[in-house]
Amino acid sequence: MSEKDLPSDTRFSRGLPRRYNRRTLLKAALGLTAGSGAGSFLAGRAFAHRSETDSLLHAASTAIPAPTIGTPDLIVAGSPGTGPARWAPVLAPSLETTLPTDGPLNLRNVAGQDGVTGANLFDAQASGENALLVPGTAILAALAGDSRVHFDYQRWLPVALVTGSPLVVGHVDFRRSLRTLLQNRPVRVAVTTPTGAELPTLLAMAILSMRAIPVSGLATRDTSIEALQRGEVDVAQLSPGSATPELLDALKTKGFVPLFSLTAEAGGSLPDFAGRFTSLRGHAPDHPLFPAYQAAAHAASIEAALVLPMLTPPASAALWRHAAHLTASLPGVDEVARSSHTRLTTEADVLPFYAALSPPLASVLAFRRWLSASSVSWRTG
Repeated sequence: MSEKDLPSDTRFSRGLPRRYNRRTLLKAALGLTAGSGAGSFLAGRAFAHRSETDSLLHAASTAIPAPTIGTPDLIVAGSPGTGPARWAPVLAPSLETTLPTDGPLNLRNVAGQDGVTGANLFDAQASGENALLVPGTAILAALAGDSRVHFDYQRWLPVALVTGSPLVVGHVDFRRSLRTLLQNRPVRVAVTTPTGAELPTLLAMAILSMRAIPVSGLATRDTSIEALQRGEVDVAQLSPGSATPELLDALKTKGFVPLFSLTAEAGGSLPDFAGRFTSLRGHAPDHPLFPAYQAAAHAASIEAALVLPMLTPPASAALWRHAAHLTASLPGVDEVARSSHTRLTTEADVLPFYAALSPPLASVLAFRRWLSASSVSWRTG
């Protein structure tokens, strides 16, 4: 008898007995036929599975070490007495406690009054583990188109900035009367070099239509003040730490008063240059050189900048920024900043300040043309 002649129920029982039996056994194993015991069985399986998963995740988390950045080099670009040289002994120990490294920071001191040499070395040997502590004068040199500059500060990642606005003091008649125009008397400005930290003051005088002449070689506060008191210069630029109330009172008795600060300061009693210009001229500065002045003034206000290479991995950059934020809140660091009338800027406040260092290209070209043309008269006196 063939299979097609068998009754349908017989064909079903003959063709699928094994499948039927497996399904039945599976239901039985799962407790689906056991009534009220099914829920407890499934709950037990789910609990066992969850416990096993939690154990695997815990083992994986303990096997992965916390991220570190190796043993980074901190290049200190500046000779003794410069901002980076003063701040490196303060920041390095604090960063070592807040930065997850495999060892202490390797400090590499690179001499150079304006920090250009150290900045060049940093760009040439930059890696994801290195950092640079550089003064704002190196950025000033780059803005001025100094031939020694082989770095691009716009490609650096800023982590922290030690900033404080310098103060311009002296005796200058800013009124544009016929008598002053006929006299054409120059304003002598005490500078370290014509393209040094006092470059914003020279720019400010040019924007005020004054004929500024830099008097070079006055590298310290004492030499500048002595030249001012002897009548050899008319204007001097003081660092935030050196503009003490006692010094300003002593200068005021001799006719030398604060003229303006380079940048605006919260709660400051002295107007910045933009405010001073507005009070003198009745309108905000609209000179073509003003954007370049703003960039130069911000650069001169930087005592020390902690920066990373552009190709630093994002995870490492985040570790540096968090460590700098923790460092800024340490009492010892805050005390040093207050004593020098500066502040350590970190996190969200860093980027707006650093962005001000990059004026439009047209302003940079106008600034360099002015600098090139002015250098001729500066050399002839």
